[in-house]
Amino acid sequence: TPQLEIWGSSKTLSRLEEAVYVAAAAGEPDAGLLLDVFHLYRGGSDFDGLRMINGRTMHLFHMNDYPATPPREAIKDADRVYPGDGVAPLGALLRTLEASGFRGMLSLELFNREYWKRPALEVARTGLAKMRAVVREALG
Repeated sequence: TPQLEIWGSSKTLSRLEEAVYVAAAAGEPDAGLLLDVFHLYRGGSDFDGLRMINGRTMHLFHMNDYPATPPREAIKDADRVYPGDGVAPLGALLRTLEASGFRGMLSLELFNREYWKRPALEVARTGLAKMRAVVREALG
């Protein structure tokens, strides 16, 4: 299934509205969006724009969080933190996704070099526990 992912630091396809346009213009009936908390923020997309998306066309959503600093324009992939450890409005975002019909997978995506120093299984377990806690708090 073709999925179009935005990259917040890219000169093209860095914003939600650009990806929606390209996906619609592609004319591929099974095409969907692959969105990411960090890239939505980094690209300057308004999280409320997710209200315009049919969540049933999304199969995967990358979960992570970001700190309050550095500022949006300077933040890097390596600044991503576990869900719930930053300032992203994850609760509201998850409620919007659920209301949109999203029933896909949540995928932990981190490039934080501090986490790379830890055993992979520890990072995966910690990430899963934090994702579950954020989802439980948001959706009950």
